[in-house]
Amino acid sequence: MTNESLKGRLKSLKKSGFFDGLVIKRGIEKEFFRVDKKGFISKKPHPKSLGSALKNKYITTDFSEAQIELVTPTFEDVNDLYDFLYSLHVFVANNIEDDEMLWPFSMPPKIKDENEINLGYYHQSGIGLLKHVYRKGLKVRYGAAMQCVSGMHYNFSINQNSFSALIDSTDQKNINDAYLGLIRNFKRIFWFVLSEFGQTNVVDKTFIKNRSHNLKKLNNNDMYSENATSLRMSEIGYQSEAQKSLDIKYNSLGSFLQKIKHAITVPFEEYKNKGLIDSDGKYHQISDGIIQIENEYYDSIRPKRSASNDLRPYELLKEFGIEYLEIRGVDISPSDITGMSKHHIRFLDLILIYCLILPSPKITSEEKILIDLNEKVSIYEGRSKNSKISLNGKKVSIRAARKDMLENLKNIADYMDESDLFHEAIKHITQLPKGELPKTSFHKDGIQKSKSNLAELKSSEGKYIDSIKKEAELSLEELEKMHKDSEEEMNEFVKNYNLNLLGEKI
Repeated sequence: MTNESLKGRLKSLKKSGFFDGLVIKRGIEKEFFRVDKKGFISKKPHPKSLGSALKNKYITTDFSEAQIELVTPTFEDVNDLYDFLYSLHVFVANNIEDDEMLWPFSMPPKIKDENEINLGYYHQSGIGLLKHVYRKGLKVRYGAAMQCVSGMHYNFSINQNSFSALIDSTDQKNINDAYLGLIRNFKRIFWFVLSEFGQTNVVDKTFIKNRSHNLKKLNNNDMYSENATSLRMSEIGYQSEAQKSLDIKYNSLGSFLQKIKHAITVPFEEYKNKGLIDSDGKYHQISDGIIQIENEYYDSIRPKRSASNDLRPYELLKEFGIEYLEIRGVDISPSDITGMSKHHIRFLDLILIYCLILPSPKITSEEKILIDLNEKVSIYEGRSKNSKISLNGKKVSIRAARKDMLENLKNIADYMDESDLFHEAIKHITQLPKGELPKTSFHKDGIQKSKSNLAELKSSEGKYIDSIKKEAELSLEELEKMHKDSEEEMNEFVKNYNLNLLGEKI
């Protein structure tokens, strides 16, 4: 869409009342590591003072016992969302061991031995074992080092009244289509998201040990790619060649669900050969499909529905449709102690509103190839002044295309409530340092930043500390009440988990 046609679209939406009644619902999830004073991943279990990783709705673990995952509630106000995220950091900083710190980067610290990384453990129950086996499967498939990559997830939706002004409908099918249109447009401009949010162009050399890569030596400890934006999103990061073969284009919810079901239930030769059960007779994969469960599907953005009634993600989307979108292709920003500032939040809002209001034709096989190529260029060469991407049938400079995108976002900011804050966000994000190289080494810089961050958090007060503490305590009480299953019951639960999908019809 040209700048003039975008302006026309914005005027039309203003007239329809879209911006006057626009309500954005936002949530944030963050993964990051507990490390010891030397910067190595902690070998200690998830602290009891943080609550139960299975039952605490705000603080859990991801791949490893040491990989904390923070989950905020949904907020309509940016300040409230940020304050809650900050409060979670304050609570965690004050409830980890005295000899531990919080790693500030998306890429992991120096890894001495990836076999020493403790996988998340939850409870002696079917669901507890399922979550643990899922993590064993990730290690079996991708190796533990890759799973130590962390990031920010931004959850975004608009309320029904906003949809009414946008698409003249509150029908769920039409809402599904609008969100899928947003996803397709987001994929089309993901090269731009990488250029603005990418913060991972350097890794400790232990991260790529025994793995193929195209990185160069920076110093005795680090490897890097000079013009890269986000190695986290590259082949050495959160990527899966097997998953790319799914060729998901988000042209309809039904086709998306069909591909996800196929990926879970149809054996994939490489993972089939690894077996579901290890040499000790224990489950180490839930499925031998391309993905074990829905959450294993990696992408920069995913359609989601809030958990309810013990339904799995596939069933929730099938029965009730898309409720919100999870934006996953965002690195932790070292410039903010939480990894995502208020400026980042508002900047993402502008990007997502842009993707929502633009026409979004279905993605063809030919366009999918170009989208993937643009993403690859931005990942590896996004900081180079000579880089070019394909837009509207032409090869254009990524710098010129970025400049055009920023103008588009400024046009949208003009129409937003508190417009000045959105313009300030654009200015702030574009001026942030990106692609900076370590002053000493990646690992040592991380230790120093971890120390200063921890000192700041421990001397701070969080607005929501009381409710976070209460949730941690309640989660432990809930865990105590849970029935403990026998080994046979737990294994049966894992064995049967995906069987119900086999008979499902889209």
